[in-house]
Amino acid sequence: MTIMMITLRQDLDAVSDVLRQTFAIEPFKRDYDTAFSAIAEILYRYGMAENPRNLRFRFILCMQEFFDGIPQDQWRVKDPAFVKQSEEFAIAKFREWILEQIT
Repeated sequence: MTIMMITLRQDLDAVSDVLRQTFAIEPFKRDYDTAFSAIAEILYRYGMAENPRNLRFRFILCMQEFFDGIPQDQWRVKDPAFVKQSEEFAIAKFREWILEQIT
């Protein structure tokens, strides 16, 4: 059981790394298809046969949850710190969703 938890944690960290590396690229050069395909491969190890496009949509819902919690007039989409905060929030929510699906 301990080995499975270590592997799961490593895989969740790998998912986070894939997303952070994707966000580090200029927005118009990002390859979301490759990123979410890599995530789908990780999740397949746990019996989750997810379509990369569905995973991308799920991630967008996690991102939307961040913005739904803030009045629109307070969105600072040109502020890199605010954008980073939204990305980290969405990554955390996406990880939670993955854990819910696996456990």
